This record gives sequence, structure tokens and C-alpha cells, in this order.
Amino acid sequence: MDDIVIEPYKDELKEKWDNFVEKANNGTVFHRIQFLNYHPPRRFKFHHLVFQKESNPIALLPGMLNKGVYKSPAGASFGGIVMDDMSFRKTDIIVNKFLEYCKKTKIKEVYLTLPPVVYSKEMNKNLEYVLLYNGFSYSNNMYTSVINLSQLEKDPIKNFHQNARNAINKGEKSELKVKLSEDYETFYPILLKNKEKFKVSVTHSLDELKKLNSLLPDTLKLFLVYRKGVLLGGSLIFVCNERALLAFYIALDYYYQQYRPINYLLYEIIKWGQKNKFKYLDLGVNQEESKSNPMEVNRGLISFKSSMGAQCFFRNQLYKKI
Repeated sequence: MDDIVIEPYKDELKEKWDNFVEKANNGTVFHRIQFLNYHPPRRFKFHHLVFQKESNPIALLPGMLNKGVYKSPAGASFGGIVMDDMSFRKTDIIVNKFLEYCKKTKIKEVYLTLPPVVYSKEMNKNLEYVLLYNGFSYSNNMYTSVINLSQLEKDPIKNFHQNARNAINKGEKSELKVKLSEDYETFYPILLKNKEKFKVSVTHSLDELKKLNSLLPDTLKLFLVYRKGVLLGGSLIFVCNERALLAFYIALDYYYQQYRPINYLLYEIIKWGQKNKFKYLDLGVNQEESKSNPMEVNRGLISFKSSMGAQCFFRNQLYKKI
């Protein structure tokens, strides 16, 4: 363990960092410097860490450090330690090395939010177990709905509940059309109005979405659903890695709800995901942000996603006081 060195990230390591994330077992776009750099320079006090052995990275940890509190991620959906080999032995060494670093640099608290296990090439829970063994506890357990695209039939509608099938059939009869687009300007007002309806804020400004699309053109996929040329809603999909997609935003103009455009939109996205060989479509977390209980969920939202074949997975946040 003594030959593993932890160093703060430097800009000259950007290419090496992002190449490592792409090849790692559990890396996602949210771990990449290319993604994290879309934030204005002073928004977060980034403190990314590189675990090196013989000058080569063997693990990475994107995050921020502020007043003795380390958080991973910062400005992203997922964080946690990214590794190429997720064996128990190596994971145990890396976690203990990180805890040594925390004590040495006087880090007082640590929050790590891990990607759901479906984002990993080889699914295992070694990292989560080792963190718990070393004194971490669950700070927040978020319920996320994930569709296993690889287990659906060629025509996925056969896997849906009857109410979802009826909604999709109605969309077809209503002549709905779904298109890949970069028309963020038209989509964004619908997104804003949607978020206002549910009293939550939009994570990104319009300019930030445009910037992300410019930085990562193959990562953002904006699907829009139309009826006779009129935009009814849309979904912004993040291509997180070669295995998994995340529906970061799903928005509907409720004036057109009668046509059931979101069911039809997701149906087309699922078919696109299957065609492009992705294994999972994550429809996002179902937490009720306004409730005092952080584990309170929107049961209607879960039911809707389940009707399209989604199952429950966790996006877990772990905490440790050093």
C-alpha cells in the first residue's frame, strides 16, 4: 500500500484522467474532467484526487473540498471512487489510502454518491461494502427507476403494462413524431414550466445546456415529441457510458397531455437505446424533494415508470465523519 500515492488533480492530467474514466469499470460521463469543466471556475472548490502507482493512475475521485468537508460529486449526478479493477483487495487498499489522506489533510467529513450498479461493466458491490466496513453509513438512499433494455423483446411494447400500451397506441393514432434535435431554445421553456409546476428548480441554465452540448456532442441526446409540427414535450438523455443512458430531464406541455406524449416519447427512446446496443435506461430518481423525509417518493411517478418496465435500483450516498 505504501507505493500508492494520492495527488490533487492538475490540468496536465486531463487527457490521462478522461481516458482512465472511459476504460474504468465504473466510470461515467459525470466523472470526466471534460464534463466537470463546464462549470464556471469559482462555482465549486474542486479537489479531484488521483491515486497513482508507479506514476500511473489506478483510481480517481472527482469532488470538492470546502471547510473540511469533502463531497463527491460536485456539480454532477454521480461521484465516488473510479477504478479499473473492482476486486475486493484492491478496493480495500484504495479506500484505506483515501482515509489516510483525509486524516493527513484534516478532512473532517466525507460524502460520496455512487452510481447505481447498472453503470458498471462488472456489477459488484465491493466498493459500497468496503466503505461501510470502514465506518461509512448511508446518508441518503435514492430510489431510481431503471429499464433493462437488454431483456426487452425486440418490440418493447410487449413488456409494458396494458395502460402504457394503450397510451402508446393513442400516441400513434394521434400521429405523434419523435425526433433527435438540438433545439434547446424551444424545449427549455417547456422544461422551466414543468419544474415550476412541481416546485423544483432546473439544474442547468439554457446557456449551460448549450455549452455541454458543444463540449460533449455525442453525450447529450435531446429527443423531442411533436404533433403536426407542434412541440409537446421532450427528454434530454445523457449517454453516461457504453452501457447506460440517463433521462436527465423529461418535460411535457400539459396542455397536450391528452395525447400521452411522454409514453410515446419514452417508447421511441427505448427503441433507440436498443438499436444502439445500450443495456440500461435510467429514468431518474423519484424522491419528493419538498418532503421532510428524504426517502419519501412520488408513488405515482414510480407507477408510471414501472408501467414501462422499470425496476428499482439505488443511487446511494454514503457519509463518514473522520
